Amino acid sequence: MISVIYGAKGTGKTKRIIDAANAAAESASGKVIYITDNGQSLGIAPNIRFINLNEYDVADEAQFIGFVKGMLATDFDIQHVFIDGLSRLAKRPAEELKPVFEALEKAGDKVAFVVTVSADKIPAFLKNYAI
Repeated sequence: MISVIYGAKGTGKTKRIIDAANAAAESASGKVIYITDNGQSLGIAPNIRFINLNEYDVADEAQFIGFVKGMLATDFDIQHVFIDGLSRLAKRPAEELKPVFEALEKAGDKVAFVVTVSADKIPAFLKNYAI
């Protein structure tokens, strides 16, 4: 399952995803992962695995998808993955993220993904995921 928090830059998406991650961590029976490209984990609960993607030299969409698939393949206890700034992390504008969403759907049928996407107008393929 994938849920998308979208909106223009500066509309509070990061606060919403941090709040959602912290809420999930309170009741999760498995692991909760938070991925971003920001080195500061301010507001993230200590029982959430915080990943600063800049530490892993992920350079493009294919590497990002490979990173997520590898993470899921090595740890079967992951229940929730929160991804803040998907466009930045995958190095694609919102309109070109459809292959990333398709890959996430295939990679994690037992994982709940919540992602933020900066966009003034949501692309049509994202409307089914919007929360």
